[in-house]
Amino acid sequence: MKITYKKNTPFLQLNIRTLAKALIFGALTLGTVSCEDDLRLEPENNITQNSFYTTELQIQQALSGVYSAMINASSRGGYDVNFYLLASEVRSNNFNAISQNGNRDYYAINRFQDTSSTAEMEILWEDAYQQISYANMLLSRIDAVPFADPATKEQYRSEARFLRAYAYFELMRSFGKVPLIDHPVSPEEAATIQRTDLATLYNFITSEIESSIGGLKNVYDTANKGRITKSAAHAMLGRIYLTGSGYPLNNGAYVAKAKDHLFAVIQGEGQFVTFAPNYADLFKSINDNKYHIFEIQHISGGLSQGSYLPSYVSPNFGVADPFYNPQGSLFSSTELGVSQSLIDTYEPGDLRLPLTIKTSFIAQNGQPDQAKFFVKFREKGIVLTNRYDWPINFPIIRYADVLLMYAEVLNSQGNTAAAVPYLNKIRQRAGLTAVSTSMSANDFTTALRKERRVEFAGEGVYWHDLVRWNTGVAVINQAAAQLNYNFTITTNDYLYQIPLSQIQVAGYEQNP
Repeated sequence: MKITYKKNTPFLQLNIRTLAKALIFGALTLGTVSCEDDLRLEPENNITQNSFYTTELQIQQALSGVYSAMINASSRGGYDVNFYLLASEVRSNNFNAISQNGNRDYYAINRFQDTSSTAEMEILWEDAYQQISYANMLLSRIDAVPFADPATKEQYRSEARFLRAYAYFELMRSFGKVPLIDHPVSPEEAATIQRTDLATLYNFITSEIESSIGGLKNVYDTANKGRITKSAAHAMLGRIYLTGSGYPLNNGAYVAKAKDHLFAVIQGEGQFVTFAPNYADLFKSINDNKYHIFEIQHISGGLSQGSYLPSYVSPNFGVADPFYNPQGSLFSSTELGVSQSLIDTYEPGDLRLPLTIKTSFIAQNGQPDQAKFFVKFREKGIVLTNRYDWPINFPIIRYADVLLMYAEVLNSQGNTAAAVPYLNKIRQRAGLTAVSTSMSANDFTTALRKERRVEFAGEGVYWHDLVRWNTGVAVINQAAAQLNYNFTITTNDYLYQIPLSQIQVAGYEQNP
């Protein structure tokens, strides 16, 4: 059995179909209930609760459900669209919202006009707590289930603990303090659990992932590609600790911990992780689960497991364009486009630019359109059933991110000369000249931040960088002023408003 959704990786592809028929799936789904039930973390059906989670196969199916919470369902987008595109990439100055069309939340998010009633924030909240719900139920029942191999039981437990902690990390980055619920609860109990402080959330998240490492494998066979590995856990801990060392927690003790976990990943290069020699190879479905450390699994073929992301960031192409026309798109060149600021950040000759952004296309009327849009996640020659059907996996964390985070840590500790080779490894793959090992720490910081922006453009990394560096206020206000946008932001705008429905149900204190 396998944990991906790819045609060449049948575990989750098989199990998601099985799971859709299982009572557990219907009993645990939160997205279709009323707002009063958004935090229900216990099935309503006692027969389902008592009869499921009783065999190793059912635990395996339930674990598939924990993973599946990250993918597109009923056109809700999935984590790649919701957390990494709309709530992160669109929030940054990598995008410009030009005009508003109907109820598209990306305009409000990009212009910092979102409120507690913004629908996208409700989706983020519900989907993450759905994943937490699935994990909580599995973890509460797995001990009583007999397994043929105790190591397999511990592996499943570790994967569920990782995924639950990961969901909390994304919630925390979006909303700050959120209610910490680590076991199935009734709706009445859920409504009494208030938001948890950041230090406690960080302690829970990091301890959960730290504890999961021992039960995870370094590599999986072909039938299990896509599962959480030890490298994924170390890489995620590196990201979490580095995030906690910056704004707003500013916990300096986290820097050394980030360094240790990032180096643990780097030590496995060539054995457990692979550095792609060509940037173009990173975003091809044939290379899914090859170069990325942790990725959202997608498969095409009308199985409701494809990516929704390309329809947001790229237009329908005319018949003269070699890219496939995906039967409709949410993109409009008059509404939302890649910013000129991002394009100008690329150095001349950077091989990543044409692989990431296009600056024109031939519209369906045969006329040229000078739109600027991402093509990183589109593939030529792929036949799709609809715009929700893109097959390419989405990278949650890449090896290049690990290398650049490690370089950032080294530089912050006064070891710039040791940090430079990691930066140059990324630059040289992009066709750029190496920077000098004798550069100052400040110059290195400038170069690294620029490199991170272009290397991960479109992947939802840059906004969170701006927040943890606490440069977001200056960067966004400068960009808004240059574009004559009538707004300024403060550090309060680093977080989204708690959804109004949750305020009404549980009486949470709202973010400033």
